[in-house]
Amino acid sequence: MAEPDIVETAFSRAWSVYRLINKSVADNDARRSSLERFIRQRWEAGDNEAELLVVEGLKHLKKLEGTSDE
Repeated sequence: MAEPDIVETAFSRAWSVYRLINKSVADNDARRSSLERFIRQRWEAGDNEAELLVVEGLKHLKKLEGTSDE
């Protein structure tokens, strides 16, 4: 039962850090759901270390920035 907590913890930390760095990003931004899916998929693939999932999640968000047309 601890595993879903790892996903939630990693997601919350990554999203919080991202919003601290990017203050203009709204809490309901589409990247939020993308991050949640990404972290869950990584966890399902065997990544079970919260800190690693946070870092990988932040990298994922950075890649999404490069694909947006802002």
